[in-house]
Amino acid sequence: MKKVKRLVSILLVLTMVLALTGCGSKSAADSLDEAAITETAPEETTSAEETTETEAAELDTSERVDLVFYVMGDAPADEKMVEDAINEILLERVNATIDMQFSTWTDFQQKYSLELTAGSADLIYIANWLNYGQLATSGAFEELDGLLDTVAPALKETVGEANLNMCRVDGKIYAVPCAWAEYVCNGIKYREDLRVKYDLPVPDSLENFEAYLLGIKENDPNQGLLTVTTEESQGFLTAFDAAWIFNIKYPWVNTNGLPYGLASNYDTPADVYDYWYSDDFVEDMKLMKKWADLGFWSKSALSDTNNSESYKNGLCVAEIAGQNPNKQITALQDFKNDGHDDWQSEYLAYGEVTNTIYPGHATQNGTAIVRGCKNPERALKVLEILMTDEEVNRLVQYGIEGVHYEIDDQGIYHNLNSASPTFAYEGFNTWALRNGEFKLPQETDVVLNEMFDKYEKLGEQTKFPNVNIYNGFSENYDAYQAERTAVSNVMKQYLAPLQAGLVDDVDAAVAEFRQKMTDAGIEVCRDGFKEQWAAYCEEYGYK
Repeated sequence: MKKVKRLVSILLVLTMVLALTGCGSKSAADSLDEAAITETAPEETTSAEETTETEAAELDTSERVDLVFYVMGDAPADEKMVEDAINEILLERVNATIDMQFSTWTDFQQKYSLELTAGSADLIYIANWLNYGQLATSGAFEELDGLLDTVAPALKETVGEANLNMCRVDGKIYAVPCAWAEYVCNGIKYREDLRVKYDLPVPDSLENFEAYLLGIKENDPNQGLLTVTTEESQGFLTAFDAAWIFNIKYPWVNTNGLPYGLASNYDTPADVYDYWYSDDFVEDMKLMKKWADLGFWSKSALSDTNNSESYKNGLCVAEIAGQNPNKQITALQDFKNDGHDDWQSEYLAYGEVTNTIYPGHATQNGTAIVRGCKNPERALKVLEILMTDEEVNRLVQYGIEGVHYEIDDQGIYHNLNSASPTFAYEGFNTWALRNGEFKLPQETDVVLNEMFDKYEKLGEQTKFPNVNIYNGFSENYDAYQAERTAVSNVMKQYLAPLQAGLVDDVDAAVAEFRQKMTDAGIEVCRDGFKEQWAAYCEEYGYK
């Protein structure tokens, strides 16, 4: 009966997730909302008294266990070759094997949800952008607090108590994060060669960004400027992605502020204020109309499909939504690989201007044991080996040395078949298994590490040194689901055109948007959210 109740709970949650988030593909840097739905806690728990007896016991590995690890993306060509090499070690160490199963990048969110309901995986990749908090609350994953102490103490030590605490949901640990701090701070990616060529300012403010685009337009009228469209924001609200530029103006705690048009500055996160009903909002929307009228983006932007190749192909000179340091590195590689040696990409993190830089949250990349796994102890032990054993970790992340890659005298990784790799860098897409101690840098990582070093120093100077405040929060919107859906619909119909500058009268359009929001029940959503946010800030001391 307990299992039936739990399965129904998960199915209900996943149905709601799919209804709200859809099935569109989205990268790890394009964060989704990990709003939590509070359910009755799973009944099958193990008390501290029960685990005490097993603390000194050795793991029973007499029976072979074959585990399935579900990860994102597409399988590499040499999947079996690398798995065989890993399993040879795992069989000797813990009499277990691992079989990587891949979601592919097509409709991966739906496939991920279905995988959890099917229960065929033992280990599974988790992330806040895959609704980790919500799924943990619903009972999708095994609790790991006791198991970490008794089965995988080396894993617990490697990851660290602070990172594990960030994976707690309702006080319990349901996932193990990677052991590498990654800065995925959002910012502007732009063509530096054009800036220098036309003697334009660095786009480090709204005024300078406007001057940068105008300068290029005046010197080269045929050059595209921005390729923008509508996008998912906060996991359910559709808005116009050019509005991300306002991150350069406001030191908000989250990429686009808190949901429901609320905002909270990083230094005073508990103090929530109203953005949509402020004079700042009206001023910002008038700027969006000015830019639209100047032709910074297409008049059909609201119906256009986002082209991820635009920057790579020179069809636009900047990208301002969902960008991060890794995407800057990709741009550098793309320009080089495509023979555009005269093109130069540069990156400005919004936090460099607002002084609100911090690394990704621990739940950005992690691994959970699926609830119902028949061998959770062995699964966790295998996870410990995958993350803490250098030889195995290198196999998982890079393949077989001498076959798939080599390491030069400077310790830099080089793929031996870079034109068409049979096992690429992090070929299993196991970002959750990264261990900074074993991580091999690529040539471009020299630049990336320089960026990370800069951000780390800036992050140390904040009120909460290098702490990602926002992404540890999970919203429970059960009580105002209907109002939340209505608010989302109003955003699609009235906010997106405002942000795209495609309205005749901004003041009138703002007034209509605000009235529609009031009619949709925005205050109900806000009251529910603010109560939870205040409790979260109080719990973690974010004041």
